[in-house]
Amino acid sequence: MQNYYHILGVGPTATAVQIEQAYVRQRARFKRLAAADRIMKARLADVEAGFDILGNARRRIAYDLLLAQEPEAPARPRLGHDERLLRYARVARSLNAALLACFLLLAIDWGLPLREYPNEKVHTRFPVLVSSALSSPQLAYRVHTQHTSFRLPNRISHRVRPGQRVSVWKTPLLGVVRRVSSPASPEGPEVFQPYGGTIYGTFALLPLLLGLVAGLGVWPRLSPEAVINTATLSSLLTVLNLVMLMWF
Repeated sequence: MQNYYHILGVGPTATAVQIEQAYVRQRARFKRLAAADRIMKARLADVEAGFDILGNARRRIAYDLLLAQEPEAPARPRLGHDERLLRYARVARSLNAALLACFLLLAIDWGLPLREYPNEKVHTRFPVLVSSALSSPQLAYRVHTQHTSFRLPNRISHRVRPGQRVSVWKTPLLGVVRRVSSPASPEGPEVFQPYGGTIYGTFALLPLLLGLVAGLGVWPRLSPEAVINTATLSSLLTVLNLVMLMWF
């Protein structure tokens, strides 16, 4: 026999008011998830059946007599699993919301006007390895100026040398360098991009995927399992975005 006291989260001595309050609370808890998850739909049906019996004084008396004759049964493991799943889903949904805010920060940083640093003196330029493959090793150059730091592919590294004056444009919030101009280079003052344009260039798909997955993870009708899966995937995408942001 179902123990409707346990399902509603009240004790056997609960008053009619307490039972009604517990029913409203549990019904609101499971109703928004029932449309997308069959387990939550079954839990909602149990809550409705429990209140239908315990909310009626005569039915409750008859139910209590039958329940008293039942042997004490251990709690069903499915209920414990569902509770843990809901708790993890709440944490995962909060994580998705935070990562969606990170995507919005990237989007705002991309959309705002670039901040220009004209007449920047190049302090240092040293080679760094960007590919460890023995068959195709690739070098880039890390360039430091007074206010900026960026990487240049080996094929255009000759355009920026120590002691030269360059103009650098970077994003206002995260300081991602997106454009460089070197009037003293043989090619003249033509504006060019640093290494791949960073996450706002070649790797622009990563922030877009982060926004899509994290946005899906905060959708109210998503099942708890899907919320947890989206939080895992959006966390991995966030790590990749951070690596690209710091590395390039």
